[in-house]
Amino acid sequence: MAPLLTEEESAIDPYAVLGLDVDATAKDVQKAYRKKSLLYHPDKNPAPEAIAIFRQVSLAVGILKDQNKKSYLDTRLEDDRKKKARYAEMDKKRKKMVDDLVEREEQAKKARVEQQHRRRQEADEESIKDAGKRMLEEAQKKAMAAAAATVAPSPAPTPSTEKAASNGESGPDITPESLTLIFILPSTSTVSQPQLLKSLTTSYGAVNHLILPEALPSTPAILVEGTKKKKTKSRKAVVEFAKGNWGGCYSCCRDVEDGKVGKLGVEGVKVKWAVGEVPSWVAWAETQLPSRRKPSDATTASFSFPLPSPSSAATPPSFTSAPVFSSSTSMADLLASHTKERSSKDDLRREREEAESMTLSRMRMMEREKLEAEIKRQEEED
Repeated sequence: MAPLLTEEESAIDPYAVLGLDVDATAKDVQKAYRKKSLLYHPDKNPAPEAIAIFRQVSLAVGILKDQNKKSYLDTRLEDDRKKKARYAEMDKKRKKMVDDLVEREEQAKKARVEQQHRRRQEADEESIKDAGKRMLEEAQKKAMAAAAATVAPSPAPTPSTEKAASNGESGPDITPESLTLIFILPSTSTVSQPQLLKSLTTSYGAVNHLILPEALPSTPAILVEGTKKKKTKSRKAVVEFAKGNWGGCYSCCRDVEDGKVGKLGVEGVKVKWAVGEVPSWVAWAETQLPSRRKPSDATTASFSFPLPSPSSAATPPSFTSAPVFSSSTSMADLLASHTKERSSKDDLRREREEAESMTLSRMRMMEREKLEAEIKRQEEED
């Protein structure tokens, strides 16, 4: 069956040529033809362009006057319109799918940054704990070696020891661990290690070791759908009072427990013993400190605990991830070992994060390919 429209007729849109709508009547067609003839008829306009336009006008009028050709043309134009509408809807869906994909990628990126920040914070806290534990063990070993090698000279009598001797009592064995307190600072506290050390030594006497991680800069919480907002962790400070300064350790603990934290300069601080329970010497100390009934007089003439000489006062240590005491020659080996171990952990964490990033990239690529294949399949079906 021969086609209704010739190749020349199929190449034009009669309605566009005559400037008519698809619902135009035969009268409208005739009126449009007259207007075009006045402009492009060869008798009116002999230009080659006008002749070509008039040829299209004549073909358009012939198509629209032939009812079969007009019906065929209207059906074809309606199909084209529906096809364009489907393509526009597919483009809209494609844009939405791409936008959703980009949003998911951004959320995954934010979650990965938050996870990396949390891991770094946990690693820093863990490294500080490990360094403090190693330093404490090293100090204990040195103390035991020194005690075995030499006989320690008799210490100068202090008011507390003189009172104990007058009562015929000998003080209990007080270890460095039992002189160690753990301060739990509020997450909003910005006190630095030198500030806390100065407050402690000024109010409570000599301090051997002080470990306090630096306050991390606050970052906006990033909430990912399906996750809960995590509570900001509190900072912890580990304080070991000097040997013989049991009075300062006891007074500091009692002041914090009684809520008298003005000497520390930190509000909302809590305290607990590093050994996990109240040491046995505390009960003995309470018998030696009757003035504790008046906590404010802990450092007055009614009781005075042994204070260190200026030459033995603790100096604020300088460290990046763990304290380094220049007076100890063996601390260099300890610090080198700790730095090497931490570097190894950082490398492993970095490799794990790179592997996670590559996996996410591959997943996004596969999702894009799947999306493109789905769109292509829909276009082929249409």
